[in-house]
Amino acid sequence: MLKKRVLALVLALALLPLPGCAAMLERGHETVTTHVDYAVTEDESVLRAETYQGLVSAMLYFVNGHRRGGTIRLYNYTGDVEADLANARDEVMNQDPLGAFSIHGFTYDITRILTYYEVELRITYSRTAQEVNSLREVTGLAGVRQELKRLVTGQESSTAFLASYFSGDAALVEELLILACMGAPELFRHHDVTAMDMDITLYPEAGTRRVVEIKLGWSQSAETVAEEEKEYAQQLEDAAAALLEANPPAGEGYTVEELAAVVRTAACPPDDRGSPLALDALAGKPASDSGLLMAMEYLCQQCAIEVEPVANPAGGLWLIVSTAGGYRHLLSRGLYPAEEGEEPAPPEKLLYTDQELTELGYEWPDSLHPACEDYTTVQSLDGSQAGPPAAEE
Repeated sequence: MLKKRVLALVLALALLPLPGCAAMLERGHETVTTHVDYAVTEDESVLRAETYQGLVSAMLYFVNGHRRGGTIRLYNYTGDVEADLANARDEVMNQDPLGAFSIHGFTYDITRILTYYEVELRITYSRTAQEVNSLREVTGLAGVRQELKRLVTGQESSTAFLASYFSGDAALVEELLILACMGAPELFRHHDVTAMDMDITLYPEAGTRRVVEIKLGWSQSAETVAEEEKEYAQQLEDAAAALLEANPPAGEGYTVEELAAVVRTAACPPDDRGSPLALDALAGKPASDSGLLMAMEYLCQQCAIEVEPVANPAGGLWLIVSTAGGYRHLLSRGLYPAEEGEEPAPPEKLLYTDQELTELGYEWPDSLHPACEDYTTVQSLDGSQAGPPAAEE
């Protein structure tokens, strides 16, 4: 019996770890939380990965958390660790939107420890965590346009947002920004693109998900510009209200034709050297085609008629307006008043479909604007005529 007790004691002692091995065994013990292709250990500053994609995702974990460092342990890694680390860092810094937008520097050290590689990361940022977290995310072309409209109408000097499903370049963003500026007739300082400095940067430059950063500047301070535009907007509102009161609609609301008649009545013959301001056009001062169009656009907005500016590659400007028959193009010549001594009369042609305008030689980026179709002549499959599409709820 004594021999059996001694043998049991010897076996029990043999199963205990040696003092020198205890630390090694404790270091190898990890509690992990599994993610898609990497794992977070009980220490959130230490991640575990086994593949290249897991390595990239682990780096992004630290970047998205705006962490200045961390550790990645690569287990069972079969790739070229040195090459993959360099590629992964490049992918995070130059291809990921938040990384390209916010990272200033990214370095690392590699140590081989028994069965895994330990990678120590050091990250510095050019943006604060608040700047990154405040990025609004928008979707597609419509989302980008809405964000640009918010920038302009809010009279802000800069914005940055995350655009998904948007593959346009900086030139397209500039084009959309100019349209947004011309879509606000009361913000006359925004119309002179030659006097406004537009700095547009995309992070990264290519892809379908990028951070778009825009900075606007003028020769004057932003506060001065905002104050001037505020005063002008009030004067324009008063002038438009007086004209509409003097020229009430025939029905419950104004039509496009009636508003065009208001502009023709108030304006004087166009002058190439005239003012581009809506207020001057409505006040009967010499105005350019742009001034007449801005006046018409403002009246449409005041009367809840959908309207937007169109700019063609050659520099021409006109409007697209919503009518009972669908969207139509409205050219500046439809707003010309009668020459002195002539009886005022409506133009022979005020509104145009896409086909009619194309036949006149006009070109425009039709993908940025609603189609102006003559639905009254569209035949349905059963041979009957189809009217304009029903308005969306």
